[in-house]
Amino acid sequence: MASPSEIVLGITYGHGDSSAALIVNHQLVAAVEEERFTRIKHCASFPTHAIAYCLKHAKIEAKDIGYIAVGQQPLNQLWYRMQLGLSHPQILSQYLMRRPKQPKLHQLLADSGLGNATVIRVEHHLAHLMSARFLSNADSQAFMSFDGLGDFVSVAIGRTQGNQIEVLDRIRFPHSLGFYYTAMTQYLGFPHFGDEFKVMGLAPYGQPKYLAAMRECIRETEPFGFKLNLEAFPILRHPLKFQIRNEQPEMAPFYNANFLTQIIGVAPRKQKDNLDRQHWDLARSIQQRFEEVANTLLHQLHRRVETKNLALSGGCSHNSVWVGKIPALTPFKNVVLAPASHDAGIAVGAAIYAANRPIEAENGNWALLGPDENDYDLGILHESLESRQAPSRTQLLQTIAESLANGQIVGLFHGRMEFGPRALGSRSILCDPRASDAKDKLNARVKHREAFRPFAASVLSQYQRDWFQQSFESPYMEAVFDVKNSMKHRIPAVVHTDGTCRIQSVTKALQPFYYDLIEAFRKKTSIPMLLNTSFNDCEPIVCTPQDAIRCFQNCEMDLLVIGNHLITRANALKKSA
Repeated sequence: MASPSEIVLGITYGHGDSSAALIVNHQLVAAVEEERFTRIKHCASFPTHAIAYCLKHAKIEAKDIGYIAVGQQPLNQLWYRMQLGLSHPQILSQYLMRRPKQPKLHQLLADSGLGNATVIRVEHHLAHLMSARFLSNADSQAFMSFDGLGDFVSVAIGRTQGNQIEVLDRIRFPHSLGFYYTAMTQYLGFPHFGDEFKVMGLAPYGQPKYLAAMRECIRETEPFGFKLNLEAFPILRHPLKFQIRNEQPEMAPFYNANFLTQIIGVAPRKQKDNLDRQHWDLARSIQQRFEEVANTLLHQLHRRVETKNLALSGGCSHNSVWVGKIPALTPFKNVVLAPASHDAGIAVGAAIYAANRPIEAENGNWALLGPDENDYDLGILHESLESRQAPSRTQLLQTIAESLANGQIVGLFHGRMEFGPRALGSRSILCDPRASDAKDKLNARVKHREAFRPFAASVLSQYQRDWFQQSFESPYMEAVFDVKNSMKHRIPAVVHTDGTCRIQSVTKALQPFYYDLIEAFRKKTSIPMLLNTSFNDCEPIVCTPQDAIRCFQNCEMDLLVIGNHLITRANALKKSA
């Protein structure tokens, strides 16, 4: 048993995407979002269930925890806050004094049996940065974290300094590239927390017709940073209205509709209005301006940290369209990205900071740190379902690959659950990327989501450069690349309207079962990839076999695989025999 000083629990909560992560000795052994247990998307409550899982996985008790690292410093940037409050007294109570009513941390920890542990508070963006610290073994690394806001900071940059990161600069409230993207997401009629990815998916349908207007909304500054147009986003005159309702984060629109309508020429879209050409063009303009500003930040960072190695974190880093272009458009050629770059990853970064020693991920994979299917009993199946066990691993792989090659939709529940927003072959819905109708079939029968949103591909790493231009290793499905023209017709289900695809690079070393499954499919079809989307239907990714079975019953998947169990609807196995 490790001593308490070698056991660090990281947590984040109270804003969105609450999570817990556990370090024992030199390993990150577990990390999971609270939403997976509560089934509430972006759950903001104290991560009671996530903590319980981490302790169970490590076979330790709450009393064994030596340190608890919390990714939040309420008094961070205090002098700057005071200055801002004096110059803008109307926001004093909102931003400087008022705090959401919630139980005190010490009480929450005591209720969880963690009251005797030493608490270490870590600044929001430093925790983000640290979550990417050990993704690469490079001696010299530049780091950037950026999102909406955390501890009054929206961007932080730094460089490697031993086990830690030296923070070189910060961009502070009210200026935020995340705020820009969120506000314009709301303007396009996508109001929910986390809807930004819809704008990214819609953008390729349009042209950057409104780019000049977007450049008026946010402007780069030297030697580092940018400024929001506070007429477009009057955050200082009308403070942001953020709240937690039923454990979910909500943010009211914070754009100036009159100003934006005047400079863009397009009124705000209501949520149920049709999406037409002007909305496509606006989405493209929003995305392109985001990329321009983000790339400027990277060029400015490189002037201060002259290295080819870049590590990214923070919610804005999940803009995978931008990430895929970084080596071509900036001096950084080797890019790594924290698999949970959004706020859930703060639990990992805070724990790494508190541990203050080199950390590696258990089994080498920084994303597969959640519960294993072996942690649960399959239970009694509903009479409408039938199950059989595959006699061997080889037969299991062959059956799944054959089902996929025959055009079936397969739900895969195998191994440890993913930490972060991407399904990576543990809690995935899989399909044949050759099927031209697969996207429409998945959206209609399973995912029940907007038709404009693309699907990603899991690709055997050694083949990806045969199919994708200027691609790099993307083990956590963090980057979008151009599909080679000669290959587009072979995988229409995963090619977006602009000829791109977001990919996951799959290696046998990190994911042996999933690798062998794709290899079995390749041998049958000559296609070294599968369409891969998250195993859910407008809910968090499934966590337990019961979650998977419920989703299977409510959707129109053809086959459900849980461990070595093959589950179909009644009589389906007999008909296929």
